[in-house]
Amino acid sequence: MTRRNDLIISAEMLSDGHLAIGPSARFPEVARWAQVANVPDRALPAIPKQTCSRISRPLVVNGDLTKPEWQGAAWSEHFGRIDDGSKRGQGGQVAFLWDADFLYVGFRIPDRDIRGSAVVHHEQIYMKDDDAEIFINGEGRYYELGVNPLNTIYEYRWTWLEPLVENRDFAAIEALMKTPDILYYCAREGEKLGRHGDMGWEMPGLKHAVRLQGSLNCPDVEDDGWTVEFGIPWAGLQEIGLPAPEKGMVLRAQGYRAEHDFHDERGRIEMDRYWQGATPYMGYTWSAMGNGNVHNPERWAKVTLA
Repeated sequence: MTRRNDLIISAEMLSDGHLAIGPSARFPEVARWAQVANVPDRALPAIPKQTCSRISRPLVVNGDLTKPEWQGAAWSEHFGRIDDGSKRGQGGQVAFLWDADFLYVGFRIPDRDIRGSAVVHHEQIYMKDDDAEIFINGEGRYYELGVNPLNTIYEYRWTWLEPLVENRDFAAIEALMKTPDILYYCAREGEKLGRHGDMGWEMPGLKHAVRLQGSLNCPDVEDDGWTVEFGIPWAGLQEIGLPAPEKGMVLRAQGYRAEHDFHDERGRIEMDRYWQGATPYMGYTWSAMGNGNVHNPERWAKVTLA
């Protein structure tokens, strides 16, 4: 039911064609909008560059990175702190492979205490658990995908609004306004409009898997870490404006790892006031961002298809 002008409108009243109401949000704990920081005006580490090798046969996506293809892939340096690139945490590494149908992404996540609790599809897993995230930039859009040790994923498709207005693409704007689960990032300095994050969008044909090198939720046992394998269809990446893959094509991508401090009891209590079950964490990225905001694609790494 909904209320308008102090009148109760029930579902039975919607069948006469005079009113239609969209679905309610699934994740009410997520803010509807946020103001995110721009790239700071100071010297930052160089933007990384990496090669993505083509493979001759499709990979079985099962989280096993001991396959010969991954052993021969170019792996990134260990991630540094998101703000300054310093190597103070456990970090992680990312590598890429490709064929005609998929972009494959692998993560090595060192983790001495593997924990996982988030099990709801598309919930914001990074608030509760360590996760591995990949960001891929497109044309007017970009894709965000994260996974925790339980292989629970979340996704966003982000759309920059200013180009839609400039192109008078009112149908696309109308469709975005009907999205039930959204997060709007306000315009950065120099922009007229921000970007729309669709929390319910799902990459068609996505494959994902996780393997643990240790135990789960056993803090008394020291673990080695966990590995992640994604198979992201090129056909789905067309939904963010990427063309068909070809040798020499350069992608802008970012690897991210949320590392939680499960022993910070004071921080846990403080965060739990605003987000039930959340624990303090620090972000570690492949390319340093200059602050805590990973959502500035101009700072993402350059990946060349070879």
